[in-house]
Amino acid sequence: SDEETLSTLLQNKLAIAAPLAVALMPLEAGAAEGSSGGGGGQIASAFAAYGHYLSLFIIVGCLVTERLTVKANMSDEEEDRLAIADTTLGISGALLAYTGYLRTTAEWGKGFDYYAHEPVFWVKLLFVAIFGAVSFFPTTKIIQRSVAKRSGNMVPMSEELAARMTSLINAELLMVASIPLTASLMARGVGYMPNFPWQVGAGATVAALGGLGFKYVKEALDWQEPAAAAPVAKVDE
Repeated sequence: SDEETLSTLLQNKLAIAAPLAVALMPLEAGAAEGSSGGGGGQIASAFAAYGHYLSLFIIVGCLVTERLTVKANMSDEEEDRLAIADTTLGISGALLAYTGYLRTTAEWGKGFDYYAHEPVFWVKLLFVAIFGAVSFFPTTKIIQRSVAKRSGNMVPMSEELAARMTSLINAELLMVASIPLTASLMARGVGYMPNFPWQVGAGATVAALGGLGFKYVKEALDWQEPAAAAPVAKVDE
């Protein structure tokens, strides 16, 4: 049911985020030590930066894999590949968000007070929010299809669904490609405004993630495949 699919989606996100946050807690400790002038802050900064860049590379790889895999009437192997890529994408997204949080708020960085008054920083977060919201549609459909596949009720992916998922994956790639540009600009202080009201940027980011996220989850749950589609029958060899 739609409720079960949504519950599975939320459980998967929490299952990814919780252990990842626990595993990366030493980085936060290193960030606190950095303010005392010790070497721990430099090490934590290096690992946070490495995790941030690595997660972005993996996200791009997962999106390209999904883009090249999604099509109508996929085989079981392709369906599994799509599910693995999306799961890896979720883990990498959680790592990207967590390391980004550390790099924004830690004492060994420029600090949140700097980024809060940098409009380009909020543009970057807006792109990240849109990317995350758009990803809810493919993730929801992939979870639904994985559940249906295990129960033997999966229908072949239609041309309409494949086209919709392809267009949304393209949008995700566009958002991800925009992140390094905004990161380069904000790191150099382009557009910095000491009096910029950070509440404006935060409000736009939250509104984009919440509003678009709800829209795409609802669209995925309400999606109906053409009536002509029939369940994929498994042939015993």
